[in-house]
Amino acid sequence: MFESVPVFIHHPIVQGALTGFIGAAVVDFGAFRAWKTWHDIAVYQWSTASFRWFQGAVVGAVAAAGIGLI
Repeated sequence: MFESVPVFIHHPIVQGALTGFIGAAVVDFGAFRAWKTWHDIAVYQWSTASFRWFQGAVVGAVAAAGIGLI
C-alpha cells in the first residue's frame, strides 16, 4: 500500500513541514467558506495567505528538527 509513497515523506522534518503547511491552510479555510461570490476569490489577499502557509511549513520543519539542529 505504501510502496508508492516517496521515501522522503517518512522523514520527520518533511512530516513537520507538511503538518505546519496544512495547519496554516486550515486557518484560511474559514475565509474560504465565507466566500459568497467569485469576486471574493479575486480580492482575497493571496500573498498573505501563501506567506502564512510558507511560515507554517518552515516552523513545522524547524520544530520537527528539534532545537539541537538549530
